[in-house]
Amino acid sequence: MEIPAGQIKLNIGCGGRKLPGYLGVDAVAERTAADIVANANEIPLPDGCASEVMAIHLVEHLLPWELDATLKEWHRLLAPGGKLVLELPDLIKCCQNIISGRTRTGKHPDQLGLWGLFGDDRLEDPFMLHRWSYTFSTLAPKVEAAGFRKVKEHVTQFHPAGRNVRDFRLEAVKP
Repeated sequence: MEIPAGQIKLNIGCGGRKLPGYLGVDAVAERTAADIVANANEIPLPDGCASEVMAIHLVEHLLPWELDATLKEWHRLLAPGGKLVLELPDLIKCCQNIISGRTRTGKHPDQLGLWGLFGDDRLEDPFMLHRWSYTFSTLAPKVEAAGFRKVKEHVTQFHPAGRNVRDFRLEAVKP
């Protein structure tokens, strides 16, 4: 496949979500909408091929040292000026929701609390369990150490019921 430099957008950890304008990447072929089946830290695409790397609710599924390697991989994939977009549960917000008893969204009994910390145990799927938790202030230094700049926190765009109640969005740029 011929990939023009900096011309694609990647949705890494896409799961069953196919987003218009994005090439989906996921490690699990059987239940995903992935265009490319690959681990998040070994994506078989050329350097500088992407204008955007987006990972929505993926970071929390990685151990810290796995995330370090994965961020370096995503930096490699981005063209200069390319954007990194991450959304994930905020450790402090999840704990505050648990303490205050504010954990329910719709029919989901604990989506704003324990699910944010550990994942949805009803799925009985080890890939869906959360392995680490962050806040913006604990994740931003890791993103900067991988070579990104202009690291900023933004309003979340996914999971509208929990928007800014449980999650946070980090955006950064490859210089």
